[in-house]
Order: sequence, then structure tokens, then C-alpha cells
Amino acid sequence: MGAPRIIIRMDSQVAAGQIDKSFQACHLELAKYLAAFRKAEAHFKGISVRSIPRSKIVDADALAKAAANNEPLPMHVLYGVLHGLAAQDTDSDAASAPVTAITTTPD
Repeated sequence: MGAPRIIIRMDSQVAAGQIDKSFQACHLELAKYLAAFRKAEAHFKGISVRSIPRSKIVDADALAKAAANNEPLPMHVLYGVLHGLAAQDTDSDAASAPVTAITTTPD
């Protein structure tokens, strides 16, 4: 276990439940993603998963979709360009660590 703990916030209650082991992945494609996640989780000291209601992130979802599709940003969504840290770790005991890329290969 190398990197510190990871905090995941997502709008999919099903995926969050599969990650925190309260749901089982029954669909074959989801089971493949979950298996890859289980391999990756060994690289962290701990994992915290929280499901956020989609209604609370409508604007963030619109921004992400526009960026992913290389489309103009929605006019109704207010946003700001960050020039510093976007979030602070609330765990005062957490050690600072560089971002680690985890890659997987089909096997």
C-alpha cells in the first residue's frame, strides 16, 4: 500500500455501492470495471466512496459533457477558472503525496 487514502464522490449510487461492497456487480461489463478497480485499490491505504444525488451536480455534469465532447460551455452554467488547489484534504493526519497514475492492461 503506497499512496494515501483515496476519496471518491460520484453520482452513481450503483457504482458507489459496488465499490463499497454493499452491492454486487451483476452485469458483466460492470463486473469487469469492478475487477479492475479491486486491483487498483491495493495501491491505496483506504478508500472512501460517497454517492452524490445527480440533482446536486446538474451544472457540473453539463460542464463535463461539454468538455468531453469539445463543445461550447453551456451559457446557463456559471464557472470559474481555478489557479490553485480546488480542494483541501480534511484529514489532518494525511501525508502529502504526489498524484499516482494507475494503468491496467487486459489479462
